[in-house]
Amino acid sequence: MTLKACDGSDTNKKAAYYHNPGSQPLALMTTGQLLDQASQRWPDRDAIISPYEGKALSFLQTKIQAEQLGAGLLKLGLKPGDRLALLGVNSVHWYLTILAAAKAGIITVIFNPAYRAHELYSGLKCVRAKGIVTDHKFKTQDYPSMLMSLLDSTHSAPHGQPIKCTELPDLSLVIVATEEKLPGCYRFKDVQNLMSDTKVIKDIQSKIQPDDPVCIQFSSGTTGSPKATLLSHFGTINNVILTGQRMGFDNELSTLCLQVPFFHLFGSSLGILCGLHFGITLILSSPTFNPQHTADTLQNYKCDILYGTPTMFIDLCRELNKSFLTSAKVREACSNVKKILVGASFCPSEVCKELMDKFANCSLMNGHGLTETSCICFLTFQGDCLETKLKTVGRLMEHSEVKIVNREGKMVNFGTPGEACFRSYGNLLEYWGDEEKTKEVKSSSGWFKSGDIMILREDGYAQIVGRIKDMINRGGENIFPTEIEEFLLEHPQIINAQVYGVSDERMGEEVAASIQLCKPNTLSESTLKSYCKEKISHFKIPKYVRFVNQYPMTSSGKVQKYKLREEHEKELKQHFLKN
Repeated sequence: MTLKACDGSDTNKKAAYYHNPGSQPLALMTTGQLLDQASQRWPDRDAIISPYEGKALSFLQTKIQAEQLGAGLLKLGLKPGDRLALLGVNSVHWYLTILAAAKAGIITVIFNPAYRAHELYSGLKCVRAKGIVTDHKFKTQDYPSMLMSLLDSTHSAPHGQPIKCTELPDLSLVIVATEEKLPGCYRFKDVQNLMSDTKVIKDIQSKIQPDDPVCIQFSSGTTGSPKATLLSHFGTINNVILTGQRMGFDNELSTLCLQVPFFHLFGSSLGILCGLHFGITLILSSPTFNPQHTADTLQNYKCDILYGTPTMFIDLCRELNKSFLTSAKVREACSNVKKILVGASFCPSEVCKELMDKFANCSLMNGHGLTETSCICFLTFQGDCLETKLKTVGRLMEHSEVKIVNREGKMVNFGTPGEACFRSYGNLLEYWGDEEKTKEVKSSSGWFKSGDIMILREDGYAQIVGRIKDMINRGGENIFPTEIEEFLLEHPQIINAQVYGVSDERMGEEVAASIQLCKPNTLSESTLKSYCKEKISHFKIPKYVRFVNQYPMTSSGKVQKYKLREEHEKELKQHFLKN
């Protein structure tokens, strides 16, 4: 597989290494200082608006309330360096908590709100969390009840008192965003109002260093169990500064429709921290992604920036299609959007084309990032040619190095697929409590092994081929699912395609696909295979095809291929048993 530059020239046979030194120094700053700076520059400008909660905060109000909350957390016994878990959907109290903890020197542990009891227990135990701030209820989740089920009920304390737990001995504070007084829990608003004197916050903030840890971000879990990734102030802040500058956020104050979750770096870093540095107002379209609410937010708040994953944009375009041609208000809302960032997974060309059609005035930018690198590693430029935007994830970010290696860790040539390794200011400090796993991915010379299979160009642009764990080995032939998915998406009846390997006694693995159609029952398995013949190699044609209405997803919008594989193998086993 060869990747060509926009001018059509082939990449040369040289070692696939690229360094982007950048043209300006990195910023030596903490999250608390970033918030102070924002409150001074734009004191009265809205920092965050949450229509569904009926709440809004200016940058100055955010600073004041974050410092009060931070002082309250310290009053309850937390200390700098302690871990405070955060569990919930997008909300103003989530926003305040992560900033309050950063100002108090407390490490925030960010949990997926979809977690169930056993996942929550494992995470809390792993990081030895001293406290947790949580929502009360969302959909079928009752978070305080879930937490109390983990604790020895005989030790449950009355409302507003520390708890004692034999299974989680470090956990003493459960803080719930609710009006109710719940056993063993503090109310969020009571903690927020506990201290009016915030001098202790200013004293602690003066001692926090940019290289100090700021949060533990759990990886998405697309290929298995999430890992507790420890990140620094320095890494996360500089990544959003460089990302925002490449996107052109320096030019004017903007309004961002935030449909991605806070618990993912896409929302917490590129949302919250970008907002603070560039004076961007965040509009929370809904507690979790909802395409109808996103469409409403674009109309009601004239947002000029929109973030999302490919799956989110597929659903949003479906929603917009219902009224795009008949509603002038919808078309006007789409025309107001000037910048779209697609991330979390590679965006298929057909989805990009539809976005550019719907949002005709926007600059569409593809990005690729990892939790372990403090988010964005590659990003396109506004002026990149169409082919580059459709076929690559952009150019390596400033102050970063990348090399592409084979299974033996030796560099391959430009234009050759291999594993991408990164060395930069943003690399993880460690996987919390897992020295062995940290050593597996982080070399003594500072390189992080990403697990991503990429093709690198000499100019620093890259094409995503897939994940090492997703690569299919069919009888010794290495097959990259992304290539097949891109091909399948060219079929007019297919809206999404996920390709993976399933176990096979003879070949080791066979190619399988789960397909989403634009309209149900418009394509059969045999018709699809006929379509593939003569267009792609025979060994790449999916042997097993299933049509699905939805995919198992992480809450950050990524497809969990390992679950698709498990489901498909189970179905195949049942089918073979019957026949």
